[in-house]
Amino acid sequence: MMKRLNFLNTREVKKIREQVIVDFGFFPKGDYAFLKSDKDRLFIVNKDVAKLELKNLRIDRMGLYLGEVKPNQIRLSKEGAQLIVRLGGNKVTNIVEINEEEVKEYFQGNDLIKDLGEKNRLIILKHKKEILGCASYKEGKILNFLPKIHRGTVIV
Repeated sequence: MMKRLNFLNTREVKKIREQVIVDFGFFPKGDYAFLKSDKDRLFIVNKDVAKLELKNLRIDRMGLYLGEVKPNQIRLSKEGAQLIVRLGGNKVTNIVEINEEEVKEYFQGNDLIKDLGEKNRLIILKHKKEILGCASYKEGKILNFLPKIHRGTVIV
């Protein structure tokens, strides 16, 4: 089966923009185009890419992988979280600082037990100045979404 990347129309981009603002308080402004894969992966590219004829090409990915589109949420990739924080600065919400021990646990693929209040939500994990990625907070736990390729033992 041929993989497809489809450009999102203005209405679809607006919906994604609104959802990311609800979850994280900020969405980058700029002259970008957004592509979505068959597997609901979201990519951000330079608008000039929109001029290319993609329908006859087999393309897995293009541009920066921003995250995965889920019903009622956009789960940011590590790079997507870094982009949002770098461009949004102090406008970005739901950033959770974790300590060195928690970083080690997280990079071993474990969920973290941490009380962040009642509200279940997506969060951006941070250790010192490093943005580690996006995770889900649910019922006193930070659920680990770290891809296996990024896991390891000697991190900090």
